[in-house]
Amino acid sequence: MLKTIPAISYGDTFGNTNVEIELPSKCPHCQVAYADQPMISYLITSENFFDAEEQNLYSLYFCPHCEQCFFLCYDIFDSSCGDLHGEIREILPHPEACTKFPDKISTLSPQFVKIYSQAEKAELSGLYEICGLGYRKSLEFLVKDFAIHEHPESGEAIKSAPLNQCIKKYISSDNIKILAERSAWIGNDEAHYVKKQNDHDVSDMKSFIEACVYFISMTLVTEEAASITPK
Repeated sequence: MLKTIPAISYGDTFGNTNVEIELPSKCPHCQVAYADQPMISYLITSENFFDAEEQNLYSLYFCPHCEQCFFLCYDIFDSSCGDLHGEIREILPHPEACTKFPDKISTLSPQFVKIYSQAEKAELSGLYEICGLGYRKSLEFLVKDFAIHEHPESGEAIKSAPLNQCIKKYISSDNIKILAERSAWIGNDEAHYVKKQNDHDVSDMKSFIEACVYFISMTLVTEEAASITPK
């Protein structure tokens, strides 16, 4: 959600300056949905390492749910219409990843859980341009670790195979195959200049990965149940 707010200016000019910014969607303390404008903002103008003028915005927010404050740091750019536009650079304190995975998934692919959590932290910190790559990498570890579980004799081939090839050759479940393939399509877009999947984004990829986790987890539970013999 974008909002135009007044900011107190320091540097070459003093007074109030209007800046269009993206509001945080959640409080980093309690993770409750949030869409209020900041209590106060400061627009700081200074010279960078190359002696060029640089502007940064620092905003203080208050969450009415947990009654704690948090800060957002913004990079400032001139918009096409000449106004100032702020893009989130950092959220303080850094929010913790909140997605928990079943124990069987953590045992099957601990690296998936680790990478997904780091991507989630990046997203919660406002690093939207890089978190998609992290989710895409986590998907590759999840799919390949599951494929190796299903085909241990082909472990080395699975590790070196492109993800799309691995999905087609080693994943037999139609549900997992469809979800993994579509997630990979969206994730690949995150590394390219021109996107092919313009009608889907990182939030869709996350939903597909979560569904993939569900079906893989159910497969592992079913395998455990099938291993039980009558006594």
